[in-house]
Amino acid sequence: MEIATTNPNPESIAAEAVAPPAERSKFDFSAITRSPAFVPGLLVTLGITLLFWPLWSRLYNLWNGEDGYYSHGYIVPFMSAYIVYRWWPRIKDIPAKPGYVALPLLLGVIYAMYPANYSVIEGLLSVGLLVALMLSAWVIAGFRWMLVLTAPILYLGFALPLWTAVINNTTNPLQIISTKVAYYLLKMMGFYVYQADPTVVYMNSFQLNVDVPCSGLKLLLALTAFTVFFVLIARLKWVANLFMLAMIPVLAILINGLRIALIGVVGETQGRDAGLAFHDYSGYITLIVCFVVLFKIARILGWKD
Repeated sequence: MEIATTNPNPESIAAEAVAPPAERSKFDFSAITRSPAFVPGLLVTLGITLLFWPLWSRLYNLWNGEDGYYSHGYIVPFMSAYIVYRWWPRIKDIPAKPGYVALPLLLGVIYAMYPANYSVIEGLLSVGLLVALMLSAWVIAGFRWMLVLTAPILYLGFALPLWTAVINNTTNPLQIISTKVAYYLLKMMGFYVYQADPTVVYMNSFQLNVDVPCSGLKLLLALTAFTVFFVLIARLKWVANLFMLAMIPVLAILINGLRIALIGVVGETQGRDAGLAFHDYSGYITLIVCFVVLFKIARILGWKD
């Protein structure tokens, strides 16, 4: 392949990677299979899969956990792949030149991960996996490809157990704030509400206990993942990107408070069983709502395609 003359600076590739509709070309999978990096890529992919199997094998339970913190994990790999697809017109002509200089670094990371694999230290394995994937891109296709693929690779971190410290330190404050938002929303709707506990709302015939899974943190994580996704593909101005990132905690609190309030409405008007049933699947509804809201915000801020 020849180096694209329209973008000779490798550091600017990731920033300019999304092409407008007129420049977007069809994703040519046959060109990938013909690339000299294709077979080494398959071999390295197989090796990474086997070496990090203790982490891979836990992702299903992580994404289906009762707390729901990683319920968005299923779609993160597809969103990461879509980022690469959107960037493809500007990166497809970068020559694939194996960077064997990075092989010692990759082997060093794999060796360092042995204790984490043996003891299944999920956070350390997650960091090691992301670093190994970036170094693998360098070994397979060269340093420029690693630069371009760094953002999509790091994006996979939203589906990995990297957020334990954030969860532990943020849960209780969000519980209290979300409960207060739900309390005032229900009051504005005309329902009788009484709050004697920071995380409990009493109604006439229904009681809202805002436990840890309902704190809003899982929604905050999903919102952050969705917002970063739109920032990477929408080609907005930096001010618009900052605005979208700044909206994350506000949207998380408002949408989660609304969700809790609606659980109260259903429980009060339709009975306790209906309220509990709505609680179980309302988390997925809020994920869809978050995605649609962020999509609309990106459109308003100037995303055209």
